[in-house]
Amino acid sequence: MVNKLKNIKPFIIGIGLAGKRHLEAQLNLGIQSGVYTTNPQTAKSLKGKKNVIVFNNLEEGMDWTNLVHVCTPDNKHTEFVAMALKKGKAVLCEKAFTTSLSDALYLQDLAHKYKSTLVIGQSYRLTPAFLETQKRILEGALGVITGIETTYLHDMTEYRLETKSRNIQDFLYVGGSHAVDLAGWVINDQVVSVQAAVGKKIKSEYTSQERYQIILKFASGILGHIKLDASSARLINGTDLIIDGEKGQLVSHNRIDKLMYYKRGSKKYEAIQLPNSQTMTTPIEIKIINDYLTGKISSLWPLPQADEAVNTIKILDAIQRAVSSGRDEHI
Repeated sequence: MVNKLKNIKPFIIGIGLAGKRHLEAQLNLGIQSGVYTTNPQTAKSLKGKKNVIVFNNLEEGMDWTNLVHVCTPDNKHTEFVAMALKKGKAVLCEKAFTTSLSDALYLQDLAHKYKSTLVIGQSYRLTPAFLETQKRILEGALGVITGIETTYLHDMTEYRLETKSRNIQDFLYVGGSHAVDLAGWVINDQVVSVQAAVGKKIKSEYTSQERYQIILKFASGILGHIKLDASSARLINGTDLIIDGEKGQLVSHNRIDKLMYYKRGSKKYEAIQLPNSQTMTTPIEIKIINDYLTGKISSLWPLPQADEAVNTIKILDAIQRAVSSGRDEHI
């Protein structure tokens, strides 16, 4: 049970692409926000901005805040999340939660020990097409689910050129966390084992693998097929989601404002129009946690907390082991 806060005092650590979205979302709600960045130019540009407090000292910012936004590169999340949890602060951490299972388990233990709210920004759970897909699955529109396919296709070239540090980020966690988390969440099933293989690398300067073919085996016996590609030249980058069931098929995409339903045996589909999904989901994500912490809502659904986030990291860790061993790896 969370203590009801009178007001939110957000503190955003890391003002890159994600951090700027978090800051903008809080400011658009009229909330004074603190920021911490190691980039002198970014700090200078934010000083004097209405409702923004630039903290030069991390400890001072942590003492001031009651909600820490961790928006640093994925491999830097652990130190900042741990610091916030030990101070009893609520935390909103950008995905991927961590880039190692040991770190994820460490943060899970801290969240429970200090009874802190720890939420992971798995933004695809807030995509209108994917929310509607899950709703229809739960309502039985497809009957018994027989299979699931999802992808994460993204030409990461421009992203990696922004800073040298991005060339060492692990694509399995940066992008794969989207597809892996989405697959289990949308059909409400637990992954029990994985198979995985990687393709030939194209970008030699990028240390991570770029292409993955993954098969997830769920507790129900359903197989989930996932394709990850960090060098996709596809015009619309993003995630496709295909759910097969005894009554038909649901097809959706995170960048398209409709859900397609194919009845079993029919080549025609019913198009379900949805709200504009081009709008970033970050403002929705932030409103959910703000409303939860101030007692306006009683649940953080559909955003995952520590235990769910650790489960996703366990699956990603098993995928890495499956690539190395060439065998099925259990969760």
